Amino acid sequence: MRQETGRNIIHLALGTVLAAGMMLLGEYWSIILLSGILLLGVVLCILARAGFKIPVVDWFLNRFERKEAPAGKGTINFFMGTYLSLVLFGLQITFVSVLILSFLDSFSTVIGMAFGKTRINGKKTAEGTLAGFFAGWIVSSLFLPPLITLPACVLASLVELYSRIDDNIVIPLVSGASLFLTTILF
Repeated sequence: MRQETGRNIIHLALGTVLAAGMMLLGEYWSIILLSGILLLGVVLCILARAGFKIPVVDWFLNRFERKEAPAGKGTINFFMGTYLSLVLFGLQITFVSVLILSFLDSFSTVIGMAFGKTRINGKKTAEGTLAGFFAGWIVSSLFLPPLITLPACVLASLVELYSRIDDNIVIPLVSGASLFLTTILF
């Protein structure tokens, strides 16, 4: 539980810093930065999987990476989901989508592990899902109207529960598509 909590604190912090950084940099420079991060991340993951010990990378992988997951998979998928959302939906929507991903995913995992009793899907619990939903909805509603962010957070919660594809890729895309459509309609 302690390692998973640490992972989720990093996930939450990384998402928050990334979202804020993108707003400061603007769309063009964010795409450039994310492209560079993805390229560097893939190279570092290949080297780590080949057995090379890269001091800072190795430290993070040993402390926070799930043992059953390939080295760096979650982080690469996080940046990939953000990149795809930015290219498809633009800066404003991606900013909110990354916050939804970061808060929803982190809170659902930590609260679900600590207080979850009602199993929904595998290890996923109703308590964790509700906590993640409300965390994502509250944070996203600070930047867009709550009725616009509600469907995005409902869909993101369902993706977090049931998607067979890594939620770090799918949540920004699904919540971004929902935000894009609801901002057009309303």
